[in-house]
Amino acid sequence: MASPITLHLDLASPYSWFALDAADRIAAEHGREIVWNPVPNWAVLKAQGIHPPLASPVRTAYLMADMVRSAAFLGVPYRHPERIPVSSVLPARLYHTIAETDVAAARVFGRAVFEAYMLHGRDISEETVVREVAESLGHDGAFVSEGMTGADAKARLFAAVDRAAADGAIGAPFFVLDGEGFFGVDRLPQLEWRLKTAS
Repeated sequence: MASPITLHLDLASPYSWFALDAADRIAAEHGREIVWNPVPNWAVLKAQGIHPPLASPVRTAYLMADMVRSAAFLGVPYRHPERIPVSSVLPARLYHTIAETDVAAARVFGRAVFEAYMLHGRDISEETVVREVAESLGHDGAFVSEGMTGADAKARLFAAVDRAAADGAIGAPFFVLDGEGFFGVDRLPQLEWRLKTAS
C-alpha cells in the first residue's frame, strides 16, 4: 500500500480548515490516506526561526480579507472568527491523546474543534470550550482533563511539533508526500499533480 500523506495542520488555522475536504478527496482518488499532525503553528514557526504571519499590520489586513475570499472560492463554510489568531495548544494535546488509542475518534474530535471555531465562533483556546466539544462526543471528563493538561499530553504535543519541524513545515497546512513538502491550501493542485506523476 502506498505511504500516507502527512498533514501538519493547526486546529485554529482557517487555511487548514479550507484544505481538509479537498485534501481527503485528492488522497482517496490516488489510494492514499492522510495522517493528521495537529500542531500550534506558532510553535512550528518558532522552531524554524520564522516570524508569525500576522506580525505585520499590512500582512494581517491582507490575510484577513484573503481568508474570507478563499473560503468563498473553495466553497467551504466559514464564519470569520471575531478573535484570530487563538491558541490551539489544548485541543492539539487532546487530539494526540485520543489518537494514541483511536485515530478515527481523534479525527472526529479534530473536525468538531474546527467547526466550533470556524463555524460557530467559539474560542477553542479556552479549556471549557474544548471540554464541551470533547464531552459532547462521549469522552470522559477525567480523560479530557488529563489529555489537555497532563505531562504525557504535553510531551505528545512537543513530539508533534518536533515532527513538523523535522519535515520542514513552514506553516499550516503543510503536506508531506513521499518526503516532498507542499505548503498551503493553494498548493493542493500541485499535490494532486505530484500524485498523478507518482502513480
